[in-house]
Amino acid sequence: MSNEFKIEIDNWLPSGVGEPEIRETAAEISIRVGSYYATEVEDRPARSVRKSVRVSAYLLASWFASNWWRLRWEPEKKSLGASSQVLDWDLSHELGASGGGYVWPPLTFSSDGYHMLVQSEGREKESDESLSPIRYLNSFTTLIDVSSFESGVSTFVEQVLARLDASEIRHSPLRALWTEVRTERTKKPLESKRRLEALLGVDPDEQEGLIEGLLKWQAKIGKQALGEIAAASETSDVETILNATADAAKSVHTFSRIAEYGQIKSQLADKGSLSNNVPWRLGKEAASTVRRVWKLGDKPVTNQDIAGRLDVGEAMFSGAHTNIPVAVGIRGSHEEQLKLLLRPAPPARQRFDLARLIGDHIGVDSGDTWKPATRSLTARQKFQRAFAAEFLCPSDMLYARYKSGFDADEDVDDTILEISREYQVSPRLVLNHLANRGLIDASPWGGSDLHAANQIFQYS
Repeated sequence: MSNEFKIEIDNWLPSGVGEPEIRETAAEISIRVGSYYATEVEDRPARSVRKSVRVSAYLLASWFASNWWRLRWEPEKKSLGASSQVLDWDLSHELGASGGGYVWPPLTFSSDGYHMLVQSEGREKESDESLSPIRYLNSFTTLIDVSSFESGVSTFVEQVLARLDASEIRHSPLRALWTEVRTERTKKPLESKRRLEALLGVDPDEQEGLIEGLLKWQAKIGKQALGEIAAASETSDVETILNATADAAKSVHTFSRIAEYGQIKSQLADKGSLSNNVPWRLGKEAASTVRRVWKLGDKPVTNQDIAGRLDVGEAMFSGAHTNIPVAVGIRGSHEEQLKLLLRPAPPARQRFDLARLIGDHIGVDSGDTWKPATRSLTARQKFQRAFAAEFLCPSDMLYARYKSGFDADEDVDDTILEISREYQVSPRLVLNHLANRGLIDASPWGGSDLHAANQIFQYS
């Protein structure tokens, strides 16, 4: 499947009504995401199907330019915040917010930092066709590289600005905004600031004081670590989380030592990185490598197994820090060293958190001092979850067991519980594995087919 993202102006239309910028940029526009046309519609009055829509190119370009940084960096947050935050996220990530009274394509964009998840929800045929003269036909969920997204949007905005120039409209809010975006993209300090704002879910310069305070943490914990915590936090509690984690770190003086660290890193060197690989595949390969080097086979991993290979006591599993909402690893003076800060959680979740920290330290070369495991949907957190799931309960083992299907008298719910007890993981993790490997239909458990996004469920 093609990875391209293109917004193409098929035809400029005769001048319409409204402000000059809108009047002179009426156009037939098609949006292609990979092999899908998001703009393919049923034109009811014409009784025809076409791949373009008649809208204002200026309004569309303005929406992309206004939300550039949040579209580029902010992950999906609907599951994390209050209703007001969900609405704010929707306005910055759902194309329908472009406004102007047009029937815009039902597209939603969410970034994990390296890839853009693009979702389209085509509409079922309404009984009352007077509700809209057109009906969007295509429903899909697919991943594209963020570089393709950047290129597609940039090319489109430049075309709209050229059209304004040709119409002798040389000064417009869009030109001023796009000039600012282009400048910020070329200046590292500004780019870093905008990235942090986007991860936190705020618009440029909306929280100046907070952002200035947060940027001071970068030297202490690392740029990526700060971004990961920001992506999972609300503006009202991010500083509290940082301070609580720093206090917890001071109270722990023992570092774990990851067994065979050098050998594992060497074997992972040719597997790629998050910038050129999908997180779930990279996490699976890293987990398989660790299991092989540690000679664990496909058997359940006990707390004793983990403690022994980290050179710590099993008491680690009961040493949670009550004031921190996220698990964090802290890099030691030697590369195999990792200080472990675990949050309060049930046993299965705590094992999962610990496996995430191991996977992050082994598989993510960030150079940061802190290595947080959060609830956000960035590529790094997706990698951690995939690693932990495969390390604790290999999906290949489940596939080998159940590839021929379940016996007629075998209750799937009971099987999921039995496996979760055997491997000391949550039933949800087992369910995710079975669904993602195509061993069960996800629908009865509330799943939806997101194979194009390389997973059905998020691991948690």
